[in-house]
Amino acid sequence: MQYSNGVWPGYVSHWQGSFIRQNILIIGYIAWNEYLNAGRGMVVCEIIDALHPAIDWSLDLVAFRPAFIPRCRAANYLRRLDLEEDVVDALLETIETYDPMRAIVALVNGNDEVDCSLLQNLKISPVDCCEQVLRRWPEFQPGLMPPRRIA
Repeated sequence: MQYSNGVWPGYVSHWQGSFIRQNILIIGYIAWNEYLNAGRGMVVCEIIDALHPAIDWSLDLVAFRPAFIPRCRAANYLRRLDLEEDVVDALLETIETYDPMRAIVALVNGNDEVDCSLLQNLKISPVDCCEQVLRRWPEFQPGLMPPRRIA
């Protein structure tokens, strides 16, 4: 389990950073849209298939299921992932204090790894991600299904 309180470092061996860069518009759209509907929370991306080490992030798309976990349900969800209690506490504090207009709490679950981060100092805000996705909605269909809210 890796937890960082900053932007993904973007190392080649750190596939989660590449995944987030590839899907930042969708992640930002979900973060802002669901914040408006449910309040603070985190975006979860569950990777559907195992990732091949030689994936070409500029060409290959990675299938995932997006979900939004509202703050009121985050503790139970995180504990079901068997995360250490200090990690759960740190994530809950991050959810409580992040700026939804400028940052995203994201959890990527795949390849037998759970990776959490506070995405901040982004080149595009969650608000702008949402506006772009809504303006360009046909480009994201049928790939973007409505995000699930985890109970």
